[in-house]
Amino acid sequence: MTEIQSRQAGIGKRHVPLTLGVQRIEPVNLDDPHVLAALEQVRQALVNPRLRKILEIRTAIQHFLCSELIARGYVHPPIYMLAGCTDPLNHWTYPARINYYGAEVSVTQSLILQKILMVMLSEAGKVFWASPNVRMEMRIGRKDYKYTSEFMQVDFEKRDATYEEMIGVISELMQRLYAYLNDSHGQTIEALRGAPLHDVSDGLTIFDAAEVKQAQGLPDDDAVEKWAAKQVGETPFLIVNLKREAYDCYDSALGRFLNYDVVIPPFGDNPYPIECLSGAERTRSIGDLEQRMMDLKYPLAYFAPFFELFSSLDENGGKITCAGAGFGIERLTFAILGLKDVHEVYPFPRMAEAKIAI
Repeated sequence: MTEIQSRQAGIGKRHVPLTLGVQRIEPVNLDDPHVLAALEQVRQALVNPRLRKILEIRTAIQHFLCSELIARGYVHPPIYMLAGCTDPLNHWTYPARINYYGAEVSVTQSLILQKILMVMLSEAGKVFWASPNVRMEMRIGRKDYKYTSEFMQVDFEKRDATYEEMIGVISELMQRLYAYLNDSHGQTIEALRGAPLHDVSDGLTIFDAAEVKQAQGLPDDDAVEKWAAKQVGETPFLIVNLKREAYDCYDSALGRFLNYDVVIPPFGDNPYPIECLSGAERTRSIGDLEQRMMDLKYPLAYFAPFFELFSSLDENGGKITCAGAGFGIERLTFAILGLKDVHEVYPFPRMAEAKIAI
């Protein structure tokens, strides 16, 4: 008997069991009416006669944005879906966590913390990710038309960029995107929405959220979006100075937040203005970021890996000098095409606060 045969014989005698991860999970319950409803949503999505055309435009949008960023000198690191700590998000989300070799880690909600580390601590001063995000929204109420638990985001960041610079970059990207879709996919665009995209060559109108709320007596940012959408027709616009995330810069001298959203007005079967990009100039120092997190009552121990990396590699006295943004690809597709809801972009819908079948 050879040495290999001897080892194989020994393994056979010990009857080593085969252990598969799938043997240790809870199967989907096909008796659950919510699961059955999710299966039916998938059936309807897969047989949607417009699905192929919708996905053509979704593909074109992602391809265009990635190509533009590459042409501007941005590099694309590998994608990371798991992290010891992830973007905190200053609103209600379920803490998506999994077991990772015996330790609990977070599923990445977005890569903003990683973007800050990359552009401030490495030689890569301009980065972007076309990355899946898992963001388990809670308390969405009647906003299920725009919320999904999984989505693709084209997320970019630049060292030494400012609020003003990024406003210009984003406006130009939207102008060029609309022109590209009309020129290269015009027939499909018209088949889906019944008309070409509006000409945005004059740039995007900017509305200051705080000023509009005060002037119009509006209660919140959603009301600002609705009011602003009525002022611009079909043209996408920017809303700035929104009170939200810890890493958005608050300029105390100006008394305002240096952040921005791109919003697309209602069109076609969609009666709502849709925010499809969010970004900001970042909090200007690691000390300011930590204080802002404390003000918002974040558990700082969770962010210890981020602060440890920054402090151990930082050579600029704790300064943060970067700005960026992220496009939600499915939302952008949904809003541009005037679909009934964002889930039309998904062959396998990912409804927020709902079951998944497949």
